[in-house]
Amino acid sequence: MDVYRTEEEQIEALKRWWQENGKSLLVGLVLALVAVYGYKAWENNKRTEGETASNIYFELMDAVALDEQNPSEANTSTIHHLATQLKTDYTSSTYAVYAALIEAKQAVAQDDLAAAEQELQWAVDKSDKGSSLYLIARLRLARVIFAQGGEENANRALALLEGEIAASHRASYAEVKGDIYVSLGQLAEARAAYRQAISEVEKSGAQRPLLQIKLKDLAQGDS
Repeated sequence: MDVYRTEEEQIEALKRWWQENGKSLLVGLVLALVAVYGYKAWENNKRTEGETASNIYFELMDAVALDEQNPSEANTSTIHHLATQLKTDYTSSTYAVYAALIEAKQAVAQDDLAAAEQELQWAVDKSDKGSSLYLIARLRLARVIFAQGGEENANRALALLEGEIAASHRASYAEVKGDIYVSLGQLAEARAAYRQAISEVEKSGAQRPLLQIKLKDLAQGDS
């Protein structure tokens, strides 16, 4: 009888525990299941979005290649449509930044530097700070702003070229600085910038004869 009493007591204790804790246990279990399946759904959705963005980007590249071979308003319209779709629907993707760079290139080809500046600023804002893509977009933005002419734009472009620059981009940044300083008549700063660019090129083992020509032209201008 003691055995049965013990079992009954255990059953009663279990019932009391369930009444006190069963609801919270079920809620916790449901929340855990929601979290697991929710994460899986999110992960699948992100993968699907990535694949879709990738497909749109490759369509965009095909349109660009076709336009280079056979320029037309229809091809230009297709490029703009696909680039806008990437920027609007997949804003946080790298593909969207590349789309903005393509749009900027199209704008420059049409001599619309203001539109190119807007696209490049968008690319800079959406890129991961310090990444190679960010530095490329920032350099192109500086060039486009500088190309619009005027001392104010030259100074705006110079401001974009300041800051920490990865080694692989230092030569290009320094060269554009030199070009801007020349336009401003700041020849000492231009020489320093060109020499820095030459030094960075030599470190990489590459060659860029135009830099030597630019530096030599400055020296001849002083004679």
